[in-house]
Amino acid sequence: MTTALDVPDPTRPLDDSLQLVRCVIPSAGYGVPAAALNDRALATWVRGHGVTVTAHDHDELDLVRYSGIRPTQIVFRCGPVTDCIRRAVNLGVLRFIVGTEHHIVRLTECAQRTMYLYLDDHAPLVLGDRRLRVIGLYSDVDASGGATEWASAAERLLCRTPLLKTCGAPIHRIMLSGGSTEIWVNDQAPQLTAIASGVDEALREGCERWQLPRPAVTLAPLTAAAGGVLAA
Repeated sequence: MTTALDVPDPTRPLDDSLQLVRCVIPSAGYGVPAAALNDRALATWVRGHGVTVTAHDHDELDLVRYSGIRPTQIVFRCGPVTDCIRRAVNLGVLRFIVGTEHHIVRLTECAQRTMYLYLDDHAPLVLGDRRLRVIGLYSDVDASGGATEWASAAERLLCRTPLLKTCGAPIHRIMLSGGSTEIWVNDQAPQLTAIASGVDEALREGCERWQLPRPAVTLAPLTAAAGGVLAA
C-alpha cells in the first residue's frame, strides 16, 4: 500500500537546485518566468517561497493573478505595449525591467509611488524622476554559451556600475536570465554548479578590479520547459 510518505515531492528538485546554487553564492535569489506557473505544483512552490516571477504582457499578468502571486514578487519586463505598464502599476507591481527612454517616460506618467527599476543592457543611464529608483541591472544570457556566457553577462553588468554610481544610481543587485526551467528540475547539478561558480568568480574579480561592493545576484530561467517543468 502506498502512503503519503511514499509519494515523492514534485518540488524537491527545485529545493535541491536552489540549495546547490546557494552553496556557491549564499545570497543568490531565484526567479521563474510567469509562463512556468501553468504548472500548478511549481506555482504553489513559488507562492510558498516568495520567489520572483517575471512577467511581460497582459496574458502573463493574468496568469500571475490567477496563480495567487503577490505583486511584491513580480518583476514586470517592459515591452512595446505600453498599456501593459500601466496595468502592472495598477496591480501593485513595484519592480520593472526597463530598456528604453519610452519605458521610463511611461512609468513616470503612471507612478503614484516609488518604482524600483532594473536597467537592461540598452537602458539609458540617467533618470530624472525621484519616484523611479534604480536598484539593479538586468541581462538576458545566451544559455547556449554555457557557464562562460553567464559569467560574461555578469561581468558586462558589473562594468556599468561605476558609471551609474557617478550618475547617482549606485547598483546593489544584478539579475541574469537564460535557458529553460528544465535545467533546475532535471538533475542538471553539474551545469548549475558551473553557472553559479562562473558568475561568482566574475563578480569577485570584477569587484576587486573596480573596487566595488559585491551586488546581490538573482539567477533565473528565461523560458518555461515545454509540457510543465514538474510533470511526471
